[in-house]
Amino acid sequence: MIEALLIGLAVFIGRMDFFLGTPMIGRAIVLGPLTGLFLGDVATGTMIGFQLELVFLGMNYIGASVPPDMVVGSVLGTAVAISSGYGYETALTVAMPTAILSAFLVNLFYGIITPLIAKYIDKQAENGNFKGIERSFIGGGFFYNFTFAVLVFIAFYLGNDVIIALVDLIPSWMENGLIIAAGILPALGFAQLISMIASKKTAVFMLFGFLLTAYLAVNTVGVVAFSAVVIGILLLAEEFISKNTQLIGEEDSNEF
Repeated sequence: MIEALLIGLAVFIGRMDFFLGTPMIGRAIVLGPLTGLFLGDVATGTMIGFQLELVFLGMNYIGASVPPDMVVGSVLGTAVAISSGYGYETALTVAMPTAILSAFLVNLFYGIITPLIAKYIDKQAENGNFKGIERSFIGGGFFYNFTFAVLVFIAFYLGNDVIIALVDLIPSWMENGLIIAAGILPALGFAQLISMIASKKTAVFMLFGFLLTAYLAVNTVGVVAFSAVVIGILLLAEEFISKNTQLIGEEDSNEF
């Protein structure tokens, strides 16, 4: 009972991400360790959180599309994996279906509840009731977070054994497919991120990082260190060019 309440609390905290100004507490890399802390196994929760973060990396809100619910999937997947004693494969097997199912509920909430709240807020705005608008925003957000926290609490409290039994019934070919997909999704996520930030100005830096890893076998920490040095050199060069340009301008003005 207590563990189920804590799991619901983890979902509520993750859902507070937008409410707090998007400090990224709703990411799997944060919720995994938090779920592990609540269940008394921070190490396993941290490892699962890191792995699920790679899977969910490229899944973000783009326009009006709602991606799989990373908060519910990460928390419930990590919780079932820890409580059952199984590994990351179980976390992924539980996380992805629950994340997709929760995304449908998010769409349902946005399509029914949110318009009703918006209509009430419009009425408060017409009456000049700013306190009512504020209460509506805050109350709607807490209701939204609380709803999903309760759903995950019920799922974990009443359905944990059922979920584990369903995981055991999953055929090996499907489990292998999910494992392969887990390996592909991080690459897809990075590709989506690169497509958003790639430009003529940044392409050379991406090529620099690729050459370091491909030909010099430099690890991620090494790439970051090299990048920091390059940034420092560019900043010094910019400062040097700026000072010399200013001096040349002063000399030209003195000649006149």
